[in-house]
Amino acid sequence: MKSAIFALLAAAAQAAPSTDECCRRLGAYLPSIYHGPSAADYDELVTARWSITAMQHPGCVVTPSSARDMSIIVQLLTTHQCQFAVKSGGHNPNPGFNNIGKGVSIDLRSLNSTSLAHDRSYVSLGTGLSWGHAYAAFQKDKIAFTGGICEDVGVGGLSVGGGQSLFQAGKGWVVDNIINYEVVLASGEIIHANQRNNSDLYKALKGGSTNFGIVTKVDLAAFDFDGMWGGQMILALQGPQAGRDQMIETITSTTVDFVADNHSDTDSGIQIVATYLRNGTQVVDIAFSNTANIANPTALQPFLKLPNQVHNTNRHASLAELAHETSLAIPRGFRYVTASVTVSNDKATLLDFWKEIDKVYNNLEIKNQIDWLVSIVPQPKLQETYAKARGGNVLGLQDVEEDQLVLWLVSRWDDESLDGAMEDARQQFVDAAVSVGKKHNTYYPFIYLNYASPDQDPLCGYGADNVAFMKKVAKKYDPLGAFQKLQPGGFKLSNARCA
Repeated sequence: MKSAIFALLAAAAQAAPSTDECCRRLGAYLPSIYHGPSAADYDELVTARWSITAMQHPGCVVTPSSARDMSIIVQLLTTHQCQFAVKSGGHNPNPGFNNIGKGVSIDLRSLNSTSLAHDRSYVSLGTGLSWGHAYAAFQKDKIAFTGGICEDVGVGGLSVGGGQSLFQAGKGWVVDNIINYEVVLASGEIIHANQRNNSDLYKALKGGSTNFGIVTKVDLAAFDFDGMWGGQMILALQGPQAGRDQMIETITSTTVDFVADNHSDTDSGIQIVATYLRNGTQVVDIAFSNTANIANPTALQPFLKLPNQVHNTNRHASLAELAHETSLAIPRGFRYVTASVTVSNDKATLLDFWKEIDKVYNNLEIKNQIDWLVSIVPQPKLQETYAKARGGNVLGLQDVEEDQLVLWLVSRWDDESLDGAMEDARQQFVDAAVSVGKKHNTYYPFIYLNYASPDQDPLCGYGADNVAFMKKVAKKYDPLGAFQKLQPGGFKLSNARCA
């Protein structure tokens, strides 16, 4: 049946048709999963994005529910040279990365299967799942796995972008825990990429993003898990027990010391978000976790004793509950920008960073219309040691000799007229963070792809050897460059401009 469909598609191939023609053909071949602009659910499908900046109006939406559906879609799109976008959780705010104007939007929401291996060694997840739903699906089985920190992040994007998680110090990146990818190639062929089969593609997908095919399912290493301890603690930056300068100094010292000693307690983790709200409130939100379910662990005691505490939710909870709570700090429904810079875990660098980033913020004339959020994400060197066991990845961090910090801007606003000003502020953030890192000789070229701005080049940050490897793999599995030419969103090897 499939070969007959593909033969019909090939016979009908013409010069690149209009979006209307591409959508008409999809509707004819796949009516049950086709959603045109007049469909009752079209508006919900195109606006189901974390950030309003990602919302566009494609000519139509398709919602494949199987790899076979995806195969037919991809074959049709490539045969007729139709432009498309792919959306998993829709959590990237960069315009065009998970949506498209006029072209075809492939929404993975119906690729939402979950299953647990008989020996409980891995779970299989459809890439249209959110991590919150994935965690909840296995809670009754007392099983967990590395995955997104926020509940509404999609399995698909994180599984090819690297993947920070609550287990990173003890188990590494999410991609280092994937044991198999189910992938649909530009030819429509459905293949599996793992250590035994298509091992070059398997490695390239672990950080190489949307350059090789569309991943429809992942098998992810799992482990027994009966809950954890964690929550949020919010600190006022100004009083009542300590002033602003003392708070920044103390939080910085405590953070750097924790990351340096993270190898001594790989079950404990933190993420820090400095939040300057449009109403003038300035706080620091520290998210805690202990995946061994130990309350108030020794490694986190210096944080738990910090002054100016105004809110504390730490308790025993499920992974799904804590992922939900983390998401509340960066809710849907706003316009967001994102960018990140990586530096060594160094106190002088971090103190200088806060000083320079505050200058960027204080020079903004629109402070009363935005919420300015800057996050510090630990990236201990131990995190990079787990990749080798499953064939490595392309992140370029295998030889890192120092603990690192990812400095992440994730600011929000409502008024579309402020988009240009916030994009300028985003670039000022990057320039300031890079300058501070270079000043202290702590700057590192790695850019976490899932946090990168559209003006950054995270693929080049993986290093020349990895870029050359990825280009070779892309040429092998997508010889006509369909994912470079027809899927314009995301970070493309064909656009990588590496010095």
